[in-house]
Amino acid sequence: MMPTSSIATIGTRIERPKTKKGVFADVREFLRITKLHGGLVPMSAVATLLGVSRQRVHQLADEGTFSVFEFYGMKWLLEEEVVAFGKLNRRAGENQYKPSVKQMWKDSHEMGKQFAKSWRARGGS
Repeated sequence: MMPTSSIATIGTRIERPKTKKGVFADVREFLRITKLHGGLVPMSAVATLLGVSRQRVHQLADEGTFSVFEFYGMKWLLEEEVVAFGKLNRRAGENQYKPSVKQMWKDSHEMGKQFAKSWRARGGS
């Protein structure tokens, strides 16, 4: 199912006015898509979760394996698609890397810092 929205679009980014009304509209749209599809996962975290490279995640998104949404200056993927891809039985020759808990914490911490930095740059609190 292809997402249909004026805010979350595939491949392009639509800027909203930086007013309270525009911010609340973004939040409502984010929540609507999250409820409709069962959750969104930041694209930057998917590579670590699946044990593949970031380039491979972008390649899969370009191929149409993942639906891509853009909110708050970040790209997001549907959680159900990421989980379904993770459950696939991949051959032994393919990347079977399993990140450590420490690596996952490091990646999530770095992702949080990037999000906060982009939020401040856009005029957030």
